[in-house]
Amino acid sequence: MLKKKLKLIVTFHTSSEAMATEKACKDEGIIGQLISAPRELTADCGISYAAEVGDKDRIEELLNSKKIEYDRMVEIEV
Repeated sequence: MLKKKLKLIVTFHTSSEAMATEKACKDEGIIGQLISAPRELTADCGISYAAEVGDKDRIEELLNSKKIEYDRMVEIEV
C-alpha cells in the first residue's frame, strides 16, 4: 500500500476551472496534477488539483490574479 502524503487539494465547481488551474500552475512552474476529488471532500465536478502544501499562497495568488474560481483549498493526506 502506498504511504499517504500531506497535499494541498483545490476543489472546483466545474472541470474547466480545474483544467485552467492545471495550465496556469504549469505555466508558472508549480508542480501538481489533476486528481479525482478525495472522498472526504466534495467537489461539484469530481476533479481536484493536488500540489505541495508549501505552494498554497502562490497558487491562491495565481488563481485570484487569473480570476479562476475554486471551491476551496484543503491540506489533506492523500
